[in-house]
Formats: sequence, structure tokens, C-alpha cells
Amino acid sequence: MKILISNKYYKTKEEAIEKLDVFFAMGKLTIDEYMELTMLAETVYTPPVVEPLPEEVPVEGTLAV
Repeated sequence: MKILISNKYYKTKEEAIEKLDVFFAMGKLTIDEYMELTMLAETVYTPPVVEPLPEEVPVEGTLAV
């Protein structure tokens, strides 16, 4: 599961977590494994936050283009 999640095998984070839920419910994952893989899915499938670029401040005596 770790490799599948790391390589974004599932289309969405929700789909990956649904699979984890099933494995956990069937006793195939321990609570620690479930938590680790859920956190991995959260980080892998969450898009990076793009910070806006600061606005350019014109320097006095120059023309803005």
C-alpha cells in the first residue's frame, strides 16, 4: 500500500483512504500502519500551496514597463 500511495496509484486521496479503511476493518492493518498510511495519503494527495509572488514596487525615478 505504501508504494501504491507514494506513486499516486489511486485517483484521489479519498479513494486511497477508502482502501485503507477496508484493509483496517478486515484486520489486515494495525492501527499504527493505518495511521502512517493515512498520513502518507494526506501528504501525497494534497496539492502544494502556491504562494503569490510579491508585487513589484517601482523604484523612484524609473518608468514602469
